[in-house]
Amino acid sequence: MNIKETIFRFIAKRQQKQPRQAVYRDYQSVQSVLILFESEVRELNVQAKALVKQLQADGKEVTAWGYIDRKKATSGVLANYRVLGQSDYNLWGLPNENERQDLLAQHYDLLIDLNTHQLLPLRYLALYADADFKAGLQTEKPWLADFMISITDEDQLENPAFLFDQIIYYLKTVKSVAIPQQPEDNDTEK
Repeated sequence: MNIKETIFRFIAKRQQKQPRQAVYRDYQSVQSVLILFESEVRELNVQAKALVKQLQADGKEVTAWGYIDRKKATSGVLANYRVLGQSDYNLWGLPNENERQDLLAQHYDLLIDLNTHQLLPLRYLALYADADFKAGLQTEKPWLADFMISITDEDQLENPAFLFDQIIYYLKTVKSVAIPQQPEDNDTEK
């Protein structure tokens, strides 16, 4: 394990000690979505943009953040779409303060992490994002998602759209109901 991974695990462990209540929402009740993705080399990101359009067609407000493994991304920064490069992270792999503040400036109902290669920069974004419910690929600890999809087929693992389809399928299928809390019994005599 390298030093950057060790630092990430330390920060993730510390971050996860702070209470965060995951709130499951079925697909219909989700209004705002953050998608994290690995950018294509040419930064066209046709697949990621198609997934954004698919969610927007369903009436969702979508923001997408990508990462490209080179010094600087060439894509323009928009309010709901950006690609980060190495210069947007510090020496230890943490996102710069500006990026962290921009990420925390908005609250999301759902985070969909399409990081199939476990890129550290995207893992940090998943860790810091303010989202009620986080979904992504099953990983080793530390778990950053509340809902994880296990993919064993290597060919499918290389396809973020397959992961996206699986997450959306289960969010549309699984229904959640609130269970009323029972009043606690008091040991006082009546």
